[in-house]
Amino acid sequence: MDVFYLNKKNLYLIIILSIGRYSFPQQKDTSIIIKDEIIVTAGKVRVTLSEVPRSVFVLRQQDIKDSPVRDLQDLLSYVPGIDLRARGFEGVQADVSIRGSSFEQTLILLDGVKLIDPQTGHHNMNLPVNYNDIDHIEVLKGQASSIYGPDAIGGVINFITKKDNKSELSADLSGGSFGYYNGGLSLHAPILESENMFSLSKTKSDGYRHNTDFNVSTYYYKSYIPFNAGSADISIGYIDKSFGANGFYTTQFPNQWEQTKTLLVSTGADYSAWQIKISPKIYWRNNKDHYLLDYTNPAFYMNDHQTNSFGAELQSVYMTDFGSIGLGGDLNFDNINSTNLGIHNRRVGGISGEFVSSPFENIKFLLNGFVYNYDNYGWKFVPGIDIIYQASYNLNFYTTFGKSFRIPTYTDLYYNSPAQKGNALLLPEEAVTYEVGTNYNDASFSGNLGLFSRNGKNLIDWVKGINDPYWLARNIADLNTTGIDASITFRPVFGADSFIKKLSLNYTYLSSNFNEPNLLSQYILDHLRHQFIGEISHIAPLNIIFNWAFRYENRYNFESYFITDLKLSRSFSMIDLSFSALNLFNKSYMDISGIPLPGRWLKAGISFRIPGF
Repeated sequence: MDVFYLNKKNLYLIIILSIGRYSFPQQKDTSIIIKDEIIVTAGKVRVTLSEVPRSVFVLRQQDIKDSPVRDLQDLLSYVPGIDLRARGFEGVQADVSIRGSSFEQTLILLDGVKLIDPQTGHHNMNLPVNYNDIDHIEVLKGQASSIYGPDAIGGVINFITKKDNKSELSADLSGGSFGYYNGGLSLHAPILESENMFSLSKTKSDGYRHNTDFNVSTYYYKSYIPFNAGSADISIGYIDKSFGANGFYTTQFPNQWEQTKTLLVSTGADYSAWQIKISPKIYWRNNKDHYLLDYTNPAFYMNDHQTNSFGAELQSVYMTDFGSIGLGGDLNFDNINSTNLGIHNRRVGGISGEFVSSPFENIKFLLNGFVYNYDNYGWKFVPGIDIIYQASYNLNFYTTFGKSFRIPTYTDLYYNSPAQKGNALLLPEEAVTYEVGTNYNDASFSGNLGLFSRNGKNLIDWVKGINDPYWLARNIADLNTTGIDASITFRPVFGADSFIKKLSLNYTYLSSNFNEPNLLSQYILDHLRHQFIGEISHIAPLNIIFNWAFRYENRYNFESYFITDLKLSRSFSMIDLSFSALNLFNKSYMDISGIPLPGRWLKAGISFRIPGF
């Protein structure tokens, strides 16, 4: 039980401590943001953030460190345009969508490796990597199937791990409300010419209500080997999550329980010679899912699923006098062995191309496209075009058009339970997206304004009539979504003693034209309408850094809510101390109907660093 109550006296004390800094020495902040160092992968050719012709949001390493949360899943709740619909905190399970898309229309990448779960998109965020392993996160909003292939209808989230050649041992420990505990260990060790990173973590909680306890173990290893003409790497990640799933899939059964185990093994390289860059990649993802409808009576209803995804990619970029040419190929095999869904196999192959040219001064054209072939669905062609006008080094204006698609998961096709029925006759989803916008980036200020429209066709949702006994997977009528998102971020660089370290304001508005009063929808028809995200980071007395995060969300068919999160941190030479208060004002709210999320959650933590270990 929490021992802290936020009455007026305590609130005034927090405000006074957070702003009364004038007679105290300030913590030196020597970090200078140089925009040319922010490189993003919004296409086959890596470009600086100032040159990208899309709406791209980057969570930098300092942003991750300052965040009130310590889990990659919950970290996405602070990214504008992302709708994180959590069933529980600390990476237990959440559906992630971008700009009103469904959770299965967002492509998740780890160092460029596609984490597509063929069973269900509910498992796409089973990230086999630890929080402290991530260098930064790139979020590409808008269609990206013409660049990355299937599932990128709403956008792409790419988690980029660290490449660190220093030797260091670090450990962290934290605890808090609801029997929460987290412990982690990380080792960076250069060996010969390679840079090696190993980490492990354990997270547990008794749960914030009946049957919401969880136990998560994560292990990650990466070896990065630079050489004269490029680099090579290999990584192995594993995550084991067991959790009470009260109301996760149906509110009729409060004793649902689930365990997932995810293994990811990947290796790749970058090789450059003359005007050519070649990047091969091979990966294997294995996911096991054990599900009980009622853990007090396991024999009543139990599912065991195991999926494998084997993939190989070869990307190349050739620089010419008239532009750059990118060519690539994908080959993927996936299979499932399930007590409910049966045994199925699927083969996917694709060829992609991109051409970037600047026929006029300050104007750049990007033509891209993907041709995919599926065993059961035949050929799919998704083209795209981006046009960017570079008004100055810091300012650009862009417009983009592209098609995107997603094929049904095995759950969409074959799932059968007392509450849900799959549909083997489902067609692939398709969408066409248009967008215009502008980006500004300099050393201390960045901003984006985007206007977009997405016209969806054959979109898949689980729906039922008011009197129907179960949910059925269907290609619902076409759905058109329009919206606007705007972001402003200020990071002062003019002095080490600046009171404000970061200030950001972000707003997203979405509107959909679908109106079917006789249908109840599980996923598509209750996306966000208004979203506001604000963050402020500042220095207070005793060199304590306050990081405030504010979220207002209003979705279709739901009550709106305003959540305030706070983190206090203090760094010493080799020790960091932190205190977090999530949902500071103890608001009652839900992201998914029937699944109330935690009230005030207090956490305290300490981390140690031993350099040169």
